[in-house]
Amino acid sequence: MKKIIMGLCLVIFSKFTGAQNGLENIIVEKYYVSNASDATASVGTLPVGSVTYRVFVDMLPGYKFQAIYGVAGHELRIETNTAFFNNEDRGKKIPSYTKVGASNNTVMLDTWLSIGAGCLGNYGVLKTEDNGVSTVVNVDGILQNADPSAGIPLTVQDGLLSGTPEEEVAFVGFDPNFIPLQLFDSASNFGSIYSTFDASIASLSGSVGPTVSNRVLIAQLTTDGLLSFELNIQIGTPGGGVQNYVAKNPVGNEIQLASLLFNPVTLSLNALIEGFYIGGGLMTPCMNTTGLTSNPLAVDLITISVMNSSSPYALVDAQTDTLHTNGNVSVNFGPSVIQGNSYYLKVNHRNSLETWSAAPITMNSSTTYLFSSSVNQALFDIQGNSFDNMGALIYSGDINQDFTVDASDFLMLDPSIQQGDFGYFPGDLNGDCSVDASDFLVLDPNIQLGLASGTP
Repeated sequence: MKKIIMGLCLVIFSKFTGAQNGLENIIVEKYYVSNASDATASVGTLPVGSVTYRVFVDMLPGYKFQAIYGVAGHELRIETNTAFFNNEDRGKKIPSYTKVGASNNTVMLDTWLSIGAGCLGNYGVLKTEDNGVSTVVNVDGILQNADPSAGIPLTVQDGLLSGTPEEEVAFVGFDPNFIPLQLFDSASNFGSIYSTFDASIASLSGSVGPTVSNRVLIAQLTTDGLLSFELNIQIGTPGGGVQNYVAKNPVGNEIQLASLLFNPVTLSLNALIEGFYIGGGLMTPCMNTTGLTSNPLAVDLITISVMNSSSPYALVDAQTDTLHTNGNVSVNFGPSVIQGNSYYLKVNHRNSLETWSAAPITMNSSTTYLFSSSVNQALFDIQGNSFDNMGALIYSGDINQDFTVDASDFLMLDPSIQQGDFGYFPGDLNGDCSVDASDFLVLDPNIQLGLASGTP
């Protein structure tokens, strides 16, 4: 079997033509985030919050994608800690449905492997490279979610570009019915790991991207879990040679490329919200008090966003989770957050001032950031010191979420005080379930300070 692989598409020790490394990067696009409507209309189990990722090989002009492979010493592995979604209507190992077929149920979110195609007669491209022509309109009225972490909505640009990609994927070195490949077939949630040391998924004639950027789509993967992968890739050079890129342990002429190895990034963050702070490094358990959860440590939901470190500081990924009374929260980011790269962190809470990290931080497999350790952990020192000097506090009072604390927030708070609102209301700045004069005492000093969010 190994001889077949080596003979057809893996000339690992071939002499390279030219000095350039033709494979620039592996790009993982967060294509879509599924909501409750998508889950209900799905053919196959699609958990709410499932993320559809697309994986692209990014090459220099003139280079051709030839294969993803696994050989002795170099595993090919694609994995999630839950399961992969496969649409059970038209779902296959490759995107063999038409663009008309893509308008049905959740076919567009199917998990598959590819060598350039997004569906029959269409290349798969980054949504930012899509021309917006003939965007798929879902006949079931779903796939409408405009989650900002996924960038351009599918209703605007669907990442499909008309053309004639090579649509037949060559599964070299194993029987196509090999069980691990069924992860990409028509049975949803069949399994969680695809692994081989002795096979390849190949374009025998070589494939190029449809635009000058020369990016070739090689996989679409949908899961509600954490995606990880280890890839090895062979490309053809303009002069007829080959280059082989591996995730780790290169030998001979193999080239190691960091982006071929992806593991989820876990961020442990500590942040204290001013209005909810009760002293001793603790906050009141607002969500528990209002009956929204039985967790006695649940303060409130916060959204943690990973932002690019250079202008325009675009959103890379965002996760929402429960902040605990001691200020701790832990979230996992998808493959768009690359280990070793540096990003700004941004924290948003329903009635607090948006707060950014003081500087970009390097994201590793496990990363910690403590907003509460000092006011200068926030960009432009936009935090306050706690009354007991036990930590820095994210300012409260941006009730209308316009990035300032001013009179317009009082205009939202005052009617709620007059009505005696009781429960989970944005005007409840101190988390005691009641909107009253005590909340004004939180708001008024911050209005006097003229607080506004600091952004790079």
